[in-house]
Amino acid sequence: MKRKLMLLMTCLFIGIGLVNAQVSKVTGNVTSDEDGLPVVGASVLVKGTTVGTVTDIDGNFTLSNVPSSAETLVISFIGLESQEVKIQPVVKVVLHSDSEVLDEVIVTGYGTFKKSSFTGAASTMSPDKLKDVPTVSMEDKLAGSIPGVQISSFSGAPGATTSIRIRGMGSMNAGNDPLYVIDGTPMLSGNISGFNDPATGGGYNSTGTNILSTLNSNDIESITVIKDAAAASLYGSRAANGVIVITTKKGAAGKTQFNFRSDWGFSNMAINYRPVLDGDARRELIKTGLKNYAIDEMGESEAGALAYAEDNIDKYAAKPANGWTNWKDILFKNGSHQNYEINAQGGNEKTKFYSSLAYTKQEGITMNAGLERFTGTANVTHESGRIRLEASTLFSRVNQDQETEGAAFASPIMSYAWTASPSMTVYDEEGNFSTNFPLTNGANPVQSATYNYDRSKITRSFNTIAATWTIWDALKLREKISFDYTNIIQDVWWDPRSNDGRSSNGVMQRYTGYNETLNTQTQLTYVKTFAQKHNLDVLLGFETEDYKTGYTYASGQQFPGLLNELINAGETSAETYAQSSRLTSYLGRIDYNFDHRYYIGGSFRRDGSSRLAKDNRWGNFWSVSGSWRFMQESFMESLRDVITDGKLRVSYGVNGTQPSDYYAYMNLYKYGQKYNNQSGMGIIGVGNPNLKWEKNKAFNIGLDLTLFERLSLTLDYYNRTTSDLLMNMPISFVPGYYEDTNYSAAMLQNIGSLRNSGVEFSISSTNIQTKDFMWTTSLNLGHNKNKVVKLDGVQTETIDAVNPVLIHRVGEPYYSYYMYEYAGVDPQTGNEMYYKNGGTNETTTNVAEAKQVIVAHHDPKVEGGLTNYLKWKFIDFNLTLTYSIGGNAYDYATWLHDNGGSNTSQGSIPDYYKLEDMWQQPGDNAKLPKFKYGNTRVNSSRWLMPTDYLRVKNLSLGFNVPENYLTKLGFNKARIYFSASNLLTWKSKDLYVDPEMPVDGLCTFETPALRTYTFGIEIGF
Repeated sequence: MKRKLMLLMTCLFIGIGLVNAQVSKVTGNVTSDEDGLPVVGASVLVKGTTVGTVTDIDGNFTLSNVPSSAETLVISFIGLESQEVKIQPVVKVVLHSDSEVLDEVIVTGYGTFKKSSFTGAASTMSPDKLKDVPTVSMEDKLAGSIPGVQISSFSGAPGATTSIRIRGMGSMNAGNDPLYVIDGTPMLSGNISGFNDPATGGGYNSTGTNILSTLNSNDIESITVIKDAAAASLYGSRAANGVIVITTKKGAAGKTQFNFRSDWGFSNMAINYRPVLDGDARRELIKTGLKNYAIDEMGESEAGALAYAEDNIDKYAAKPANGWTNWKDILFKNGSHQNYEINAQGGNEKTKFYSSLAYTKQEGITMNAGLERFTGTANVTHESGRIRLEASTLFSRVNQDQETEGAAFASPIMSYAWTASPSMTVYDEEGNFSTNFPLTNGANPVQSATYNYDRSKITRSFNTIAATWTIWDALKLREKISFDYTNIIQDVWWDPRSNDGRSSNGVMQRYTGYNETLNTQTQLTYVKTFAQKHNLDVLLGFETEDYKTGYTYASGQQFPGLLNELINAGETSAETYAQSSRLTSYLGRIDYNFDHRYYIGGSFRRDGSSRLAKDNRWGNFWSVSGSWRFMQESFMESLRDVITDGKLRVSYGVNGTQPSDYYAYMNLYKYGQKYNNQSGMGIIGVGNPNLKWEKNKAFNIGLDLTLFERLSLTLDYYNRTTSDLLMNMPISFVPGYYEDTNYSAAMLQNIGSLRNSGVEFSISSTNIQTKDFMWTTSLNLGHNKNKVVKLDGVQTETIDAVNPVLIHRVGEPYYSYYMYEYAGVDPQTGNEMYYKNGGTNETTTNVAEAKQVIVAHHDPKVEGGLTNYLKWKFIDFNLTLTYSIGGNAYDYATWLHDNGGSNTSQGSIPDYYKLEDMWQQPGDNAKLPKFKYGNTRVNSSRWLMPTDYLRVKNLSLGFNVPENYLTKLGFNKARIYFSASNLLTWKSKDLYVDPEMPVDGLCTFETPALRTYTFGIEIGF
């Protein structure tokens, strides 16, 4: 009997032990029923105890110290209904929303937060609704979606570089582009072309090569734009201009899902770009100019002047035997594009994966503009016990053909708008390429495009591996290593049969460049909830970044034939270049909130950069922030039917910018410099050992409101001041110092200061949401005021060295147009009048008597976007409008401004030269001055252009096949769609170019934005 009793008690204790062993550790996953996405930061608490944790970025949690007596878990998150579930070894929880307005996730790269708990200023967009838009670069999908973000385009050609400004410009010399971060790793961005630099206007075109075009935007899950210091300061010396955080798609547990999509379409100019007079109108206008010349300069009578004009008109406007030439039809065509991609997503609870392959091809609207891209990506995560492993790789190959732009003789844009007139022909009478192009020394644009080329081959590989060790539930250690490598081979060939290569019997230039970045990150995080109401999130980190870049440039000429490899050249030359920089960083962040009501956060980062001398190498960057969710207060209970949620937040911090020049603190010399045709050495850089970081001090105060459970409003005011601006200050040439690129003598110094302040507003609403129909609207606007606070402490203004129509004056915006102020047409002489600006309103026709003043600024008063999304049963529709109000640009194609001078008389003439609007005789109150051969050009406010516009930026219409048909076909999704970009544009008739223009508003002959039409299919199985 005793043996039986002992056996029974032993079995009982073993059973109890097994039960305790089963519940001592609980793992689970929390998702939202609204979108099926993980709930990040949900509180998981053992009921009746202080034991708890929060869910991670994937909605997962682990509790390893559950008391044996516990029976229930309480899972909660602000904005979602709390749930109590029975404790089991594995728990899956779906939380239901108590509000119809979703709380978006803010990904900062150093943590993931719900917007309701984020204390800074950031905006998030999902590119999913814009997946139908055929774009090579992901920046295009940001247009009109986020307030305070200004996107400027240097060119509309495929793969062209864009410029993004977040809350204005913060530097004069060290760069203004934001930092791009992909899955937590800073990445290279900007232009990598070896020959073309759109930012400075150097090179052969305004296109450049945008390294971000190596990414497939349909692999992106979300894009977060960080605008204030609360989160940006954790990026320290690279975050002064904001941060764009890209999160790519990841695997998901469940059956493997395959998705295939393909689209095809065509494109043309989005606007009527720089329209010109037809042949007859041009001939009549030039004849008038010759007549006026004969009267004013030769003293001829009216009859004599008419005879003179008739005798000479064929020198400038002869009609070809086959009729007037339409250069727009000859030099431009409809572009085309095609895209094919497939991705797979799946896995189980331990291992998840995502992979994709894509092929894209775009042909531009000119003969030699195009881009072809192959991309592949794969990422996998695996969990084993307390270890989580992650690996990802991205590979892309891009082939880009660039067309000559700007003021280059071979530019088809300039040829159409100016240098090729209707009187000129492509071929001469013998069928050879014509050389009758006096404004370009005989350069025939069709001949140049036929024989010459500018081709780039870009290869990129971006690889990351990471491991996370859960030391215990609340404490995790993460180690990550990333390597980003880009190689570009760019060939520019000037054929001996072309005007460019004729004198040298062919010229080949080859640039082979590379960029590589090795980034390591070590992060220790602690996330814990105490006593159900105290929530703590702490991060400590250490990072290193090793960046290397270099190139080999080789050129050859005097080719015996058309085989243009450099080994065949009779004369060759070459040079190599390499440079590197390193960054070492220590960082920390702490966020605390009480009962999801009161939030406070702080961050600190210490960066050490090899670009500065040892005494100034280290910089400290920090931020403090806080917010109050006032609708969680009991005294606001009576308003909750109206104000569902409300938050007031404030932040202040300091971040910075390091010099773009890697060795500006050092004295540099270079061999291979020539003096009196003898090889020697030159001092090409005077170092400044006192160089230090640019400092950006940013303040932000914001208000977030959710009304009636369907209307969200966000209002922000910001002020950011950049001090210790890096500027090149002239020094004496006498000691023999010079810079080897443009042979100027200058030293980089910290001397200037800029300020940007403004307001941002956004509103999103769920207008209608029923079982079959949903309609949402979002509107955003931003106003930014830029001001120069200080130059060198002595000067109060300086004329821009490259573009003298710009002045940088203390108290004025950086991009201020400085020129003569146009006063209209003199009724007596028909000449242009200018205000003297001597303190009176006096005018003069003698420009030497007038004083130049600031006549306008480039930055708009307000810009933003409006988006509407509608879905009815199986039909979806998306529409995005962009707009800008109150800005100005300047027509910097000044060759077109001479009112009948040699430039306009020998080329195409803009159609704003309307004869009926011109002065004809004394007493005329005319809109336009007298058109006369021999006139000269003057930079004046007459050539300012208003940049106000409204554009249908993106439109898409999709049809989903109903599910009852899909099951029969073996698919889980099938969709066809139509989309359009830049479909319609409303602008001033005085804006002759596209409103998406260079960042300074100085416009010459850039490829305009393209209007695209796309038809596509999407299949899932």
